Amino acid sequence: MPARTASWEVAPPWAALFERHSPILLGIALWLALIQISIAASQIVLAVVLCAWAVAAARGQLSLVSLPIVMPLALYAGSSLAAAVMSFDPGTSLQASKKLVLLIVPFMLVSTVKRSESLEALVLVLILVADIGSLVGLWQYRFGDQGDLDHRITGFMGHYMTYSGLLMAVGVLAFGLLLFRGSRYRVFLGLSVALITVTLALTLTRSAWVGMGIGCLLLAFLKDRRLLLVAPLLAVVGALVVPRDVERRLSSFFQPDTSGWDRLYMLEAGATMVRQHPWLGVGANMVAEVYPIYRPPEAPVRDNLHLHNNFMQIAAERGVVCAVSRLWLVGAAYGFSVDGYRRYPPGCRARALCAGAMGVWVATFLAGMGEYNFGDSELQMLLLFIIAIPFILDGASGRLSAKEAP
Repeated sequence: MPARTASWEVAPPWAALFERHSPILLGIALWLALIQISIAASQIVLAVVLCAWAVAAARGQLSLVSLPIVMPLALYAGSSLAAAVMSFDPGTSLQASKKLVLLIVPFMLVSTVKRSESLEALVLVLILVADIGSLVGLWQYRFGDQGDLDHRITGFMGHYMTYSGLLMAVGVLAFGLLLFRGSRYRVFLGLSVALITVTLALTLTRSAWVGMGIGCLLLAFLKDRRLLLVAPLLAVVGALVVPRDVERRLSSFFQPDTSGWDRLYMLEAGATMVRQHPWLGVGANMVAEVYPIYRPPEAPVRDNLHLHNNFMQIAAERGVVCAVSRLWLVGAAYGFSVDGYRRYPPGCRARALCAGAMGVWVATFLAGMGEYNFGDSELQMLLLFIIAIPFILDGASGRLSAKEAP
């Protein structure tokens, strides 16, 4: 077979980005890379990419698409805006609502990224940057003044929770490609998963540990149930070699520390907010302001920025309807990933990418039971990319046939 017709098999993965509409594709790649480095830079690049996409669509160079998640997206946006208008402080809440503009990102991605090769290249960019960020975190742990519970590693990020959430999501995505993509990039993906896992352990972030652990177990179960037999062995080996800070953090699962107990009081306070303001909540970015009012007297922490639970936070901020719409969106995104995983043949990149997306949704959902990770703009943008994966591989982006070679 000539090299030209087998370009994805022999060319470097980034070659798939230099295609028609390559400026926009390269802009998307840069945006995804910067998500894990600088939120300001990534948002600037995304704004430029969205403008370029709008111009291309206006000129007829790209077609606009409709996605089957438009209803939960519209309900989430509409209920969020209604909650902002009726907020305790409408100015603050409306300012926070500008993030709703990001909901257009999946539509831009599906109408722009036309080939599975390009999509896989974008995912590999994410993994490569996560590797670099992991190395930065390891350097901080070994040579910097970070590494204990009060001074956690942050990589390029400003906060350890954002850092760990991104590592968790990209790590699960990399594990999905490692298991389901056959022999391609096996060494790179294997080393990446190992590097990200070690660094994630050193962040001391329990919710991200749970998310990545169960997300990877789900993928291992789907690949071959016998792989689950390896998990206890890895757990024992890990327990023998982890640093003391990680060991103490693990023990807090069984003997909750102050922060663990305080999360229960946050849920109690959030439930009170929801009971008193069920339909529109207290307003976006207002939970921190009113928390001292609703905080149980026995709670050890007087002030909290959020409630450390995705759906309790959304329900308290924006009302039950908004929380249900977000749950609908996450469930639909997971369901379309499952559908893609079942549809595509074993060994092809589409099946691997859909498997990785499934794992990410499970990981972020479970991690979000103990952390408000939807509140991180970085992870939110990454999830908007994950939402688009099954739709890029299907529908207007062209479906892989069962006869296509892996």
